[in-house]
Amino acid sequence: MRRLPLLPAFLVLVLALAPSTARALSDLEGRRAYLGVNGHIPSTEDFEGMQRAGITWVRVDFTWDVVEPRPGEFRWALFDRVVADAERYGVNLLAVTGYCPRWASSGPDRYSPPRDTSEWTAFVSTVVGRYRGRIRHWTLWNEPNSDSFFHGSLEQFIRQVLIPGARAAKAADPDCRIVGPDLAHLSGSDWDRWLDRICLEAGPFLDVVSHHVYKDKPKAVLRELDGRKKFYEGPTVKEILQKRGMLSRPFWLTETGWRSTEVGDDRQAGYLVALLKGAKKRPWIHKVFLFEWRDSPQLPGYGLLDLSGRPKESFTAVRGFVGYLKASRRW
Repeated sequence: MRRLPLLPAFLVLVLALAPSTARALSDLEGRRAYLGVNGHIPSTEDFEGMQRAGITWVRVDFTWDVVEPRPGEFRWALFDRVVADAERYGVNLLAVTGYCPRWASSGPDRYSPPRDTSEWTAFVSTVVGRYRGRIRHWTLWNEPNSDSFFHGSLEQFIRQVLIPGARAAKAADPDCRIVGPDLAHLSGSDWDRWLDRICLEAGPFLDVVSHHVYKDKPKAVLRELDGRKKFYEGPTVKEILQKRGMLSRPFWLTETGWRSTEVGDDRQAGYLVALLKGAKKRPWIHKVFLFEWRDSPQLPGYGLLDLSGRPKESFTAVRGFVGYLKASRRW
């Protein structure tokens, strides 16, 4: 008789304390209203434009260093306005937290892990509790496997950020959804090892699996997600999720896109629509968030709008694709 291998003590404890994986997820996590954009801190005008384009999701930055720059000092006015605008214009929010204020960082910058996990969980509890019933979907750090955004180890992310943050969020709002881990799919970023370990050790804490992929063409993005790859090229995202039993969770591609400054306006528009069409044909991909709504000085060219707010050809193309989906009742 074959014996099943014993789980490490840490995993036994994690699974015992984790929320039930039998989640009653709403249509919001599924394929309904499946297109979103990255908006950072959208203006009221931005929300008006998203409504005109038929975009019903926006990924926004509710980062710790901006919300609570000094202990106990919260800058709520800006974020209250964002939440009110989202409700007014019928746009769902995916709020991204993380990035330590200087006073709470274990290192010299906002990208170092928290110096004290209890301070991190207190912030998560406060921000999730404040917007309970208004923001349902939360991400606990952006691209933690990238040195550009997290100066800690995989172990630190799992045990000091993700798991305690998810517990704090669920305690503050039992109906909230944790979306993550938002890994950067980059060469040298070790994304596959990170995703595998996170699914294994913290999978029960994720209601929605999210990931970021940028490639030179739409087919290359889709190939990294679930295409045929040679054995030496490493696994696809779907293969890792299947291996760890995570395909039962919704999957959101929360960053992808092309810069019009590099590929041109026409090609950017065509690439975005081609990607959206390809993703729509894959039932396991539930949402796509384009990067980004408006061009930024730091990363010019990615936006559907230019720096002045003028719609680019990609805006018209994406709006047309949404209209097609609605007319064919595929939205």
